[in-house]
Amino acid sequence: MSESVQDLKLKNLIQACKENGNYKKLAVVSFILTSNKMDEIGIKLGVRPRAKNKEEKLFEYATLINNIFKSNIGVSIFKQELIEEIRRLEIPFLQRRGDIPLDYIRPIFEIYFDLRELKIPNLSKQLKSDTLIESQLEYYNFLSGSGSSRKKKDSSNLKPLIIQKLKEKENALQRDLEYELNPEKLERAIHLQAIRNSLERKGNHSVVIQGTLKQNLVYQNSIEGIFKYLLFGLMILTFSLGMIVLIECSFFPSLTSARSPWTLFFFGLGAILVLLYLKQFRKRG
Repeated sequence: MSESVQDLKLKNLIQACKENGNYKKLAVVSFILTSNKMDEIGIKLGVRPRAKNKEEKLFEYATLINNIFKSNIGVSIFKQELIEEIRRLEIPFLQRRGDIPLDYIRPIFEIYFDLRELKIPNLSKQLKSDTLIESQLEYYNFLSGSGSSRKKKDSSNLKPLIIQKLKEKENALQRDLEYELNPEKLERAIHLQAIRNSLERKGNHSVVIQGTLKQNLVYQNSIEGIFKYLLFGLMILTFSLGMIVLIECSFFPSLTSARSPWTLFFFGLGAILVLLYLKQFRKRG
């Protein structure tokens, strides 16, 4: 459905609600439209879908998106005032099951239309060449490629200069994006960050960038990240339990024979978890 047709239907609904004085349906529609628009923004940015089955709220999802882009390129997609306003309106809406006064409905429609005005890039598309960046990278790769040790020495001297230039360009783009969210500048900022991260990797002599912009962002709350912290927590837990058993045995020697198998079990399990942790994440760190 096009936005013009949707707006016409919305106008008719508003008129009908004014005539019968029942604004609950209008409140529900306002949040459905805002929810759909927020989901659409998340999809374009490559963020995980909103966890509706876990009752993840709109303001929580907007905060997640902001945290991802703030930690990666120092830019917020949504203004904090907008997130706070969504929170102020969403909690009473959920608590009262949509039965909220008109004073709450008007602001959520304003938020919906503000979200519609946001120009969000589709970060799933393939990266485009950038002439300025490309020329710098070709020069860098030429110096860092196969050849004499002199070329490799020159490349190591050039690398900090390129990284500094990339940081300066990133900072300039961040300032512009804080003033106005421009999709082209956002794409360029992610592109620059991906190049800089690739250059800063220890021992890396070539620039490696993922095929799409969203692949160059480090997304929070990923399955891999959750598994990593879970594994680390289990390691601490098993070693702690092992130490507790050892302390008990030192205070009560009569329990040593009964507790010994548990001591071996906890420390053995802890050792296995350490090996698993190192195997899975050491090379990625």
